[in-house]
Amino acid sequence: MDGEKAKIRRLEKAAWDPYDRIEHPTAEDWRKSYDALKELCGLDPEDGRYPNTLGYLCYYGRHTGGKRQYREARAWFRRGAKLRMIESTYKLADMLADGLGGPADPDRALRLYAEMYLYCLDQFESGVLESKFADTALRMGRIFHEGKIVEKDNMEALSYLLEARYAIDWRKQYGHYGDGTVESNIEKMISECDTPPEEVRKRDQFALGLGMVPGKFLRSAEDRMTIDIEVDDLGVARLEFRRKDTNGKKKRILWPVTPAMRCFLTDFVVLYGAGIRQIWTKEPGEQILCDRHEYDEANDEFIFFLNGEPQCRLRGGEYVLPMDEFWKTEVRDHPEAAGNGVQ
Repeated sequence: MDGEKAKIRRLEKAAWDPYDRIEHPTAEDWRKSYDALKELCGLDPEDGRYPNTLGYLCYYGRHTGGKRQYREARAWFRRGAKLRMIESTYKLADMLADGLGGPADPDRALRLYAEMYLYCLDQFESGVLESKFADTALRMGRIFHEGKIVEKDNMEALSYLLEARYAIDWRKQYGHYGDGTVESNIEKMISECDTPPEEVRKRDQFALGLGMVPGKFLRSAEDRMTIDIEVDDLGVARLEFRRKDTNGKKKRILWPVTPAMRCFLTDFVVLYGAGIRQIWTKEPGEQILCDRHEYDEANDEFIFFLNGEPQCRLRGGEYVLPMDEFWKTEVRDHPEAAGNGVQ
């Protein structure tokens, strides 16, 4: 056993040397890394780092003098994806989308992009700054910007790109930045989008469909959403939405306000609703807890459920997102900061 551990340490040194210790690695250095990584895959087939790194070596042709080995890269990324390596999964999606190393499969590429985006978003909102959320949000932005595997949608692209920019800003603040490539790609793509003019960005509120909130808050079976409703003398309702898990632990939410070109990490989101024709709650005056929602188009009614039972009905109305509420509630310190002693 000790001999095998020593062999793994020796092979890992050869594998990581071009990344960590050799300032200007040659093709021969990369070749040694490639050979070591292949041997490591045999010694420890459950370690996803090895096939993931082999995928990158082949993708860029580092060990072959720049001659890219797409077919082999795709095979290694597929293996890394099976081991739940995030980078392998989104690189495999890249290759499936572009038809590199094998047939294009845009539907599968889109599924993989979406899965990794949601997984990394949950990590980021929970305080895992070293997650690959910026990379995955960038890819979601790109597919809507390019319009190759989904219909082109400028505002949808910007929404994801603003999230990616926000994640990069947090990574820079707490020392998880990386080499700057992702940030430059984000900024380049934003510059290629049609961005809202300055007079729009400065507005103090923006119209928003009510269905957007549960769509973002109730992303999984483990998510719950609370709603507090207050109605003033003029009949304007203030709706405060919070997110928690099945045990009642609060969960923060990342919310892009695309027309304002801003993104916020917040504990809750507020909407103001005017012209609501009917507000019904199962327990009047109590906080509403729900796990899913439906929209009844015939009656223009949103219905919020918990365990299959209606808890609240909101019929009609126009809703706006007030920016002053975001400025008051924005999380200034990322959750990870408290755990790491970062000030």
